[in-house]
Amino acid sequence: MSDQAETPPEPDFDLHEAVEVRPARSKNKRPDAMTAVIGVAFDAAISKESHRRLKHGKGLAVILLVPTASWVAPVTKYVHSIFGSRWKLHTRDGSDRRRNASVGSEEVSHDLSRGLCVLGITADLGLLPAALTTAVDITVRIAAPAGAVLRTAITRFAGRDPGEIPDVVAAGLDLHEILSAFRPGTGARKIAQRLAASSAGAGVLDRVPALETAVEYGEARVWGLNLARDIAAYRGGRITWRDVDRGVCMHSAPGMGKSLFPKVLARACEVPLVTTSIGELFASGPGYLDSVIKNMRGAFARAAALASPCSILHIDEIDALPNRETLSERGRDWWTPLITDTLTLLDSTLTARTGIVVVCSTNAIDRVDPALLRPGRLEKVVEIKRPDLAGTMNMLRFHLDGELAAYDLSEVGALLEGSTGAEIMHAVRLARRTARNADRAMTADDLKLAVLPLDHIPRELLFRMAVHEAAHAVVALAVPVGVVKHVVLRARATSGGHTVIDFSDFALATRKMIEDRVVVGLAARAAERLLIGAESTGAGGSADSDLGSATMLIAGLHASFGMGEDLVYLGADQGLLNEIGLNRDLRERVERHLRELDARAADLVAENRAAILAVAEQLALRRYVGGKEVREIMSGVRKGAPGKSRESDEHEPSGY
Repeated sequence: MSDQAETPPEPDFDLHEAVEVRPARSKNKRPDAMTAVIGVAFDAAISKESHRRLKHGKGLAVILLVPTASWVAPVTKYVHSIFGSRWKLHTRDGSDRRRNASVGSEEVSHDLSRGLCVLGITADLGLLPAALTTAVDITVRIAAPAGAVLRTAITRFAGRDPGEIPDVVAAGLDLHEILSAFRPGTGARKIAQRLAASSAGAGVLDRVPALETAVEYGEARVWGLNLARDIAAYRGGRITWRDVDRGVCMHSAPGMGKSLFPKVLARACEVPLVTTSIGELFASGPGYLDSVIKNMRGAFARAAALASPCSILHIDEIDALPNRETLSERGRDWWTPLITDTLTLLDSTLTARTGIVVVCSTNAIDRVDPALLRPGRLEKVVEIKRPDLAGTMNMLRFHLDGELAAYDLSEVGALLEGSTGAEIMHAVRLARRTARNADRAMTADDLKLAVLPLDHIPRELLFRMAVHEAAHAVVALAVPVGVVKHVVLRARATSGGHTVIDFSDFALATRKMIEDRVVVGLAARAAERLLIGAESTGAGGSADSDLGSATMLIAGLHASFGMGEDLVYLGADQGLLNEIGLNRDLRERVERHLRELDARAADLVAENRAAILAVAEQLALRRYVGGKEVREIMSGVRKGAPGKSRESDEHEPSGY
C-alpha cells in the first residue's frame, strides 16, 4: 500500500458546516428520533455536490457504509424516504450468510446497463455484490455520531439547543442505545445527560488514571505513550498508518490492571474504545458457532465504525480462544472456524484497514495460539508486573481521589508496595468504612489499619511470621547481597509477610551472586528451625515461594547457564521444573547444592540470631521496619547497644 493511500483523507466539506446548513425540514413538525439522528449523520457524511448527484443522477453506482449492522435497516428506510423508489437497493447486514459478495452481481450489472441507480448499504464492504464494489461512483461513509452531529440531532428532535457535546459522549454506543436517550418532552439537556450516562455505563467515560503518570504500568505505559504520540502525528498527517503500532497483547497475573489499561490508553490517545471478550461472544448470543463468529465480526465492525480516524478494539480473555496445537480432534472441528476467522479479521484489520489498534489481554500468555502473536498481528507482547513503590503510590493517590492530600503516605505506600490495584482499592475502601463508622474524616492511620489487619493472628503464629521475614532481611545484610528496602507483615493470599530486597545488579549474575541470593531465601526456613524449633509450610508450596525460587535458581545454574559440572542446556522456567522431575542426575545435583547452601544459611542465622530477634520484635510491634532501621538494629546489636538485642533464647521478644 502506498504512503499516499495510507494518509488520512482530507474531507471535501466542513463537518460543522455540513450539519448546520440543513436544519429541520419543517419548523412545525419535528422529526422522530430515528430520522433526526440518521438524517444529521447522513448530511454530515456527504458533500453538497454528492448530495446533488444522488438527487438527480442517473446510472449511478453508490455505496453507503454505516457504522454497524444495526444501522442498515433504519438507513435504508431513511434513504428510501428522501430519494424515492427509483433506486435499486442492495442491503447487507450479515444476518444471512448466503447474501455475500458472490450474490447479486448479475442484477447490479443489469440495472446499471439500463441507466438505473444502484445503492448498496452495509457495515461490511465485503458483503456487497462484487460488481457494485468494482463499479462504484460514489462512496459515502456515515460515521458514528460525534458531538456536533448529536447536538444538531437533539436540536431538531427537541426544538432546543443542548449546548456543546463532547465527541466521546456516544463512543461505544450503538444506534439503538443512542436512540433510547431521545424521549419526547424531556428537554434537550436531559437527552444529552442520558447519552453521557449511557456512555459511562458502557465504560466510555469511566474515571481512569492518566497514562502520563501511571508508572505502575511500566513497559505498557511506555508503549502507550508512544502510541498516543504516533496517533497524534497520524491525525496531523505527519506520518502514515503503517508507522503506527497496531497490535499488542498484555499479560500478567490476575488483578494487575490489564482490563483497565485499554481505557487508560483510549483516554490518552483520545480515541473511542470497543471492548469485548471471548466469554461475551458466547454470552451475547445462543452460543452456536455461527453466532459466535458473527459477534466477533460485529466487534471488529464496531471498531471500524468508530475509527474517525482511529479507535481501539480490546479483546479480553484472548487465551480462551484455544491454541490449535493443544485441541482434541473433537474440539478442533468446532474451534478451527472461529480461530481461522479471527486470524483473518486481524489480518484485514491490522494490515488492510487504517485507524484500528487491537489490544488483547490474558492471564495465561502460554495458552495463546502462537499464530495470534506473530508479526503483523499481535506483534508486541507486554507483561504488566507488580508495581514498585512509585507505582504503588500513584495507584494509592488515584483511589484516594484527593483525600489525605496533606498527609505523608510514604509508609503506607511502602506497606502496600507490590500490591495489585484491586488490593489497594480494597484497602482504601476499608479505611473509608472505618472513618465513616466513627463519623469522622479518614486518616492515614485508618489506611495503615486497613493494610495491616493482623490483630486476629495468634501470638505464636505472629512470632513465626516476624522471625521468618526478619531472617531474610538480616541475612541479606550479613552476606551481603542486594539492598534491603523494607520488611512488612501483612496478610495477603498465602503470604503473611514480605521482605523487599532490590537485586538490581542481578541481570548478569555470577555463580556467587546466585548462591548468595539462594542463601537469603533459605535463611527464613533455617531461622524457623533454629529459633522456633521447627520449619513451617511458609517456605514452600508454590513456584514463587522461598524453596521454589531457590530450586529454580540452582537448577538454572546447573542446567541453563553452564555454571555447574556440565555445559549442556536442558531448559528454563516450567520446562526446567519438568526436567528436574524426570532427570534423576540433575535432581540429585540440585538437592546436594541446596543442602550446602541451607547449611550456610543456618550458620548465618546462628551468627546473627540476636539481630534477627531484635528486628522481629520491632516488626511485631509496628508491622513495618524500613531497610535503614534494619541496618541500624543490626549495627547496634553488633556493638552491644542496650535495648537492641535479647540475650535469652528462652523467651520470645516482648512485642509478641
